[in-house]
Amino acid sequence: MPLALRQVLATLAFLATTSAFALPPAVECPPAVPSRESAARAPKVAGERIAIAFGSGSMHGLAHIGVIEELEARGVDARVVTGTSAGAIVGALYASGLTGAQIEALLRGSDWDTARRLVISRQGFFSNEPLRERLEPVFAGRPIESWPRRFGAVATNVVDGQRRLLTTGNGALAVQASSAMPVAFVPVTVGSEQLVDGALVEPNPVQAARDLGAEFVIAVDVAYRPYEEAALGMSALAFQSLHILVNNLGARQLQAADVAIRIDVHDTYVKCGAAGTIAAGREAVRRVWPELLGALAQRSDRRATRR
Repeated sequence: MPLALRQVLATLAFLATTSAFALPPAVECPPAVPSRESAARAPKVAGERIAIAFGSGSMHGLAHIGVIEELEARGVDARVVTGTSAGAIVGALYASGLTGAQIEALLRGSDWDTARRLVISRQGFFSNEPLRERLEPVFAGRPIESWPRRFGAVATNVVDGQRRLLTTGNGALAVQASSAMPVAFVPVTVGSEQLVDGALVEPNPVQAARDLGAEFVIAVDVAYRPYEEAALGMSALAFQSLHILVNNLGARQLQAADVAIRIDVHDTYVKCGAAGTIAAGREAVRRVWPELLGALAQRSDRRATRR
């Protein structure tokens, strides 16, 4: 087999296995449990629409679960949730009413590596329709607009290159579209549009949260960083180029958040697997908690002054 063809196939195989939540085998790492420390709880800001914007990042998205668990433990009640790609998977589960612990149990209790299907198509090598099939029973036929938290999944229209924010209808289909990485996966038909991964236009869906009425946005950025792995070889250089583009775009989008939680989680994922990656999300919340607590307190004070 020619070297160039082997490199292309290796690239596609990597894309296919990292675009869905394929939980790696457990490795020897210290036990990771939710914090039991006595931390100040978040103030209740009356009338404030708090949002969490979960960014793209493939397997790094497992850290989003730890973020949810730690924010719940500290009393942060988000009423708006947005997600892109991997962030849309976790964000949709959270917005539909699941707790962080329930999301962790769901994702760890199933082989999500099989959430793809080989297809014969000029638009991609796989379909991620099995992801939708896995999620639909969890949502039990409830449309997005009926969920307890307002939700939006960011996708990209592959024809005109424009962002699409999916906020109604079939939540599993919205997540499928948001996480359909081009070339690896065929586009997903939603209505009359062909949609692909939202990371192409909004890897950190902060503006999406604002568009849904959020007044205070906590953004969680778990993207692959260009400096986390050496770019050796053609396929690695292709991924490096994509990571550079996504990181530059995502960094600009983070500036619009009230508080940004930026997690470099790749080494942790490689060395410690799912449990360590989830724990990294919890630890990131603990790290930024003084900043987040102060920002929420200021919002509370401002609202009190206006009354």
